[in-house]
Amino acid sequence: MGNPEETTIKLDRSVALVLFDFLSRTTDEEDGEPLNEALQHKAELPALWATLAALEEVLTEPFAADYSARVKAARAEVIKKLGGAFPASG
Repeated sequence: MGNPEETTIKLDRSVALVLFDFLSRTTDEEDGEPLNEALQHKAELPALWATLAALEEVLTEPFAADYSARVKAARAEVIKKLGGAFPASG
């Protein structure tokens, strides 16, 4: 039986990679400065850091030489499967 303090979630690999890329860009830069307006509580940034660390443990793509191409492909896959938030975004 697992640790009752932990939760397991399943994500499509393309979703996980897009989420990893987003979190690595926004939470690591200047201690989360890009997210300041969206954050409402001091616990939210550490929770995002923990999510990023968990993704880092299971994804191999961030260490690939063609990481940017893989992120681009993952973004396209997410849009194909789930749609996009902004019609003109890339």
